[in-house]
Amino acid sequence: MLRVTERAGDRVVAELPEDVDLHSTPGLRALGDRMIDEGCRHLTLDCSRTLYLDSTGISAIVAWYQRLDAVGGSLTLSEVNEHLYSLLTRLGLHTAITITPGTAASDKQGS
Repeated sequence: MLRVTERAGDRVVAELPEDVDLHSTPGLRALGDRMIDEGCRHLTLDCSRTLYLDSTGISAIVAWYQRLDAVGGSLTLSEVNEHLYSLLTRLGLHTAITITPGTAASDKQGS
């Protein structure tokens, strides 16, 4: 599930699970939507544990970006492993969403 690790005003940091897929995304989407409904305007998703992201997860990320952008907010994906970083940039998401790659140490932990 999406686990909130920090909250300050309209800023939230939440950790994505290892697998963001057809089975986990509906629950993640509901929690993310609720955070935005409750006033989150700047959402950072910590991807340090995330190893797998399918099209349903990407759709949720895009939907959150669109909702936050519409209210002047922002979405950041942090600690993204090399594989996911490559995927997200090939999709062109780096042009709209701030995506920061993980450190070498966090990439080795995910292997």
